[in-house]
Formats: sequence, structure tokens, C-alpha cells
Amino acid sequence: MMNQTMESIRPMMNNSLPPGDYRDKLIDLFLAKFRSKIEPQHMLDMAVPIYDKHLSHEEIKGLIQFYQTPLGQKTLTELPQMMSELQTEGQSWGRTMGQDSMQEVLAENPDLAAALEAAAKSAQH
Repeated sequence: MMNQTMESIRPMMNNSLPPGDYRDKLIDLFLAKFRSKIEPQHMLDMAVPIYDKHLSHEEIKGLIQFYQTPLGQKTLTELPQMMSELQTEGQSWGRTMGQDSMQEVLAENPDLAAALEAAAKSAQH
């Protein structure tokens, strides 16, 4: 799951850094440094109180039994990729809805559209 999270960071960094031959190496070094700081015990220490807050001891035992089944094993394998895909789709959906909403607001409020355009032109100078 952590590897997939790390790889989802790569395109964000790639898009946020100016183009150049340095970029891939910088991102690779950053991800390696970031990975080196990850301590599994720390993640476990963070997770235990959260699980304890939301699940009973019996429910946790049930989850352990479930994850020992073939479906549980498949879930462990597939869920991180599913979550990554859902996050990507959700971000795309949100971006589209945001753009559509802004276009509609600006179309409905020409005075705000003109003010935005003037502010953008002034920021370019």
C-alpha cells in the first residue's frame, strides 16, 4: 500500500516541478529518502488506537480470520490498487465538477468574470 502511495506522489511531483533533465533524478532521490524514513512500527503505533476506537476485540479477531481466507488475501492484494484508482477517479471527478461549477458561476455573474480577468491580467504584469 505504501509503495502505491509513493508512486501516486510521482506524477504530482512531476507536474509541480519545472521541466528539466534534473527532475526524474530529484523525484527518485526524494522518494528513496522518504521511504527510508518510514518506520513500520510507527505506522502500527498510529493504527492500533484508531482500530481500538472503531472496532471491538471480537471484530478485530473476525477481521484476522477473514484476512486468512482466500478472499481476505485477495482483498489485501487488490484493495490498495482499488483505493488508488478510486482516489484518482475521485480527484478527476472533483476537478471536473469544480471547473464546471466555476464556469457556471462566472457565466451567471459577468461582473465577477470581468473582475477575475482583470486580476489575472494584473498578476501577469
